Amino acid sequence: MLKLFTAYFVCMLVLFVAVPLFARSEDTDEYEPPPGVFMGTVIDATSHVPIPDLVVIATSPSLGEAQHTRTDASGHYRLPLLPAGTYTLRFEHPGYPSHTRGDLLLRSNQTEQLQVELLPL
Repeated sequence: MLKLFTAYFVCMLVLFVAVPLFARSEDTDEYEPPPGVFMGTVIDATSHVPIPDLVVIATSPSLGEAQHTRTDASGHYRLPLLPAGTYTLRFEHPGYPSHTRGDLLLRSNQTEQLQVELLPL
């Protein structure tokens, strides 16, 4: 009876230790935190009218290559799915001087709002 109990105890111990070890995902070493988002509005500083079709470019050592988007008819822009890090955003439009905002910290799983006013040329 003692042999049977010992064998049962060893089997249960192995199950409680081995199953969680083998159940672990292979991707645990490659965990990537959720991305962040930059969004905001760009307006004309004198008329306070939204600036449509303005190009917004995000650069960061965290990115392989620059990400860009355009403002919509309401002057809104959105740069989603960006890894956490320090960014520089550049705003470009033919009727306005290029504007750069640097050292912008984007945290994982956060949305950072950035409103910009540009003076026309």
